[in-house]
Amino acid sequence: MALEKLQPREVFHYFEEICRIPHGSGNLQKISDYLVSFAKERNLEVTQDEELNVIIKAPGTAGYEDKAPVILQGHMDMVAVSDGTTDIDMKTDGLDVTTDGEYVWANGTSLGGDDGIAVAYSLALLDSKDIPHPPLEVVITTNEETGMFGAAAIDLSSLKGKTMINLDNEEEGVFITSCAGGARIYSHLPVKRESFTGVKVLVEIGGLKGGHSGEMIKCGRGNANIIAARALLEAAGVADFRIIDIKGGVADNAIPASATAQVVVAKDDVEKFAESVAKTLAAVKGELEVKDPDVTIKVTKESEQEALAISKEDGKKALELITVMPDGVQAMSASVEGLVETSLNLGVLTTSEDEIVLEQSVRSSVESSKDYLLKKLIILAESFGATTSISGKYPGWKFNPNSSLREHMVEVYRKMYGKDPKVEAIHAGLECGILSEKIDGLDCISIGPDMLDIHSPKEKLAVKSTANVWEYLKEVLK
Repeated sequence: MALEKLQPREVFHYFEEICRIPHGSGNLQKISDYLVSFAKERNLEVTQDEELNVIIKAPGTAGYEDKAPVILQGHMDMVAVSDGTTDIDMKTDGLDVTTDGEYVWANGTSLGGDDGIAVAYSLALLDSKDIPHPPLEVVITTNEETGMFGAAAIDLSSLKGKTMINLDNEEEGVFITSCAGGARIYSHLPVKRESFTGVKVLVEIGGLKGGHSGEMIKCGRGNANIIAARALLEAAGVADFRIIDIKGGVADNAIPASATAQVVVAKDDVEKFAESVAKTLAAVKGELEVKDPDVTIKVTKESEQEALAISKEDGKKALELITVMPDGVQAMSASVEGLVETSLNLGVLTTSEDEIVLEQSVRSSVESSKDYLLKKLIILAESFGATTSISGKYPGWKFNPNSSLREHMVEVYRKMYGKDPKVEAIHAGLECGILSEKIDGLDCISIGPDMLDIHSPKEKLAVKSTANVWEYLKEVLK
């Protein structure tokens, strides 16, 4: 066990156990069954629904039996991404976790601290014999990262708690009290293919930071999908080529750090194509020299061949659609300094035999602004001949001005650390909004330890911060 010497031992024990089980979004049967087995082995009340959500209930410890229950909540799925340097298959293999004593990370892949740490904290509490706490109702949802589908489907009618601590925050000492709502929109652009002879060329976009499209969107990092379309569109002005395939990104809520395009270039235009791409790289590097300086565009020339490629007209239409689609920050909050109000992210770009699909995540703390942006995207996509669909709509979480939980948690924090925590709103989405609609009068706060570069292979979980939040959580429950 790579993390066995880290403290708190019980938390890192369960975190490493979770990391040994594949649990990318949509691949959750094993992790869900593990949670059910954990509960049954300890004679705890447990339910598992068709969406694989798990609810585990534990009685209060001695002296706390008659206290009001507290809900602890997080999600079991992770954004499973690889940097291409590992042989790990994230659908079947566990993660290669390691530590230097200061941070924990996974070699070659994302770590899933978001939100494996919530599960680890919860299991450590449920397994304890000597940590005082009121009755606990632990709610672990599924497929949060792909649209909060588990939270939308879960039945919470059996819960008695009206107080919930969400453990899906990534900054110690920050209490999240409201968040943006969001949705996912798909644009399906039909394409026709034709035979075209030329030199096959692979264009690879890489070196970008990527990251969470809610937390990191304000940083202005490069979007590999958009850069790929830009490079090809600019090359179309000087070279004759056809697109075979263009794709990039792994999740709508992760800024794409890499993308690829396979094209067939007319033999006499190969050098012109390569020169144009090089010019695009120089321009992009200049634009991103502070925000995302390590961007690369690699051009690899292969053999001359005849290929079934997307027609010139449809290829141009696809590149133009990607290029004119808005992306990134659309509006900043007028009431909360530094808070993004509305944004979107072209997270996934795919190509099949007869269509190119754009998958975008839309977020806003203003419901009408979210709906208006979705409407604009639909109009834009359909003007190019694409069809659109929307899924995974979730509400924002409104600030509660009369939260007794917030008052209690601030007071405990002040006593422990001699200072006040930061009480903030965030642009990222949390399940608190959906769950608040299911439980009348739900009072909730979101907390968590420090994590860096979530949703990317550079993700790290801070060891000392994990311990601090553990001690704080125990004190809050006490």
